[in-house]
Amino acid sequence: MNTNPGPRVRFLAVLSLIIVVGIGAYVLINGSSSTSSTAGTQTALSKTQTTTKTTAPKTKSTKPEKRNKSKRTTSAVGVNALDAALISHPLVIVSVYAPNVITDAQAMKEARAGAARAGAGFVAFNIFNEKIARQLGDLIGDKEMTNPEVLFFKRGRTLVFTLQGFADSQVVAQAARNVYPNTEPWVGVANRICGRFSARLDVALTTAKRADPKTAAGRKQAAAALESAATLVDTETTSLSGVRANVSAAKNLAQLVTDLQQIATNWRSEAAAVRRNDLSGAQTIDQTNAKLGESTGNLAANLQLTSCVS
Repeated sequence: MNTNPGPRVRFLAVLSLIIVVGIGAYVLINGSSSTSSTAGTQTALSKTQTTTKTTAPKTKSTKPEKRNKSKRTTSAVGVNALDAALISHPLVIVSVYAPNVITDAQAMKEARAGAARAGAGFVAFNIFNEKIARQLGDLIGDKEMTNPEVLFFKRGRTLVFTLQGFADSQVVAQAARNVYPNTEPWVGVANRICGRFSARLDVALTTAKRADPKTAAGRKQAAAALESAATLVDTETTSLSGVRANVSAAKNLAQLVTDLQQIATNWRSEAAAVRRNDLSGAQTIDQTNAKLGESTGNLAANLQLTSCVS
């Protein structure tokens, strides 16, 4: 029996092998391509994600920035201001005013100056402020509120005196002294100093006025009396310069000393004019001294230095 395959059998075997090899090749090619494509896609996605993270814009925080707020201190007004002033002053002057009124503004300025002269405290009440107006109504009771007006309060919020309408600084200061006649220790010292010279000054000035300027003897007597008065005032002012007044009165006391020294200088000039028989010049100097003496007397009165008023 013949065991060799025939031509047909060999052809079918070869064809089957070709088909198997082809299928294997197709699987290998397609599988490799799919894997490669997937890897490439993953790589591309990875790169895209990385790029997105890198280039994403940074968003600013919406939280408000903390800023250091400056602490503002609110000054006391109304009753609070009055109470604060009464702690350091036994008498407080209150100026009642309406804003944007020229007369009231000037009245408030005068009231402040008068309080300073008298050594009293000072507070201003705006009557157009509803809250302050109510407080003022509680303080004065049934009394009608007006403006401008000056009220005088002692400790305990006690209303002791009232000045209605406009009042200058001298009137306010004098009213304050009448309401509260408190004498500071330095005032007593200054009054005693002036008191030591007042009698001799009166004698010297009276002698100068009574002397007859038409005679040589009279002129000599008048000149000597004027020079004596000037020497007394020089000694007086030297002692007054050593007085230590309180802060509110120190400036005025210094001005009083300066004015008195100028009066003494003028008396010496007048004496020299009298000696050379320049009666016209002497009269002019005397008139100048009279005006200066008047203002000096007012200044001394405001300081309660009654012994220093000529």
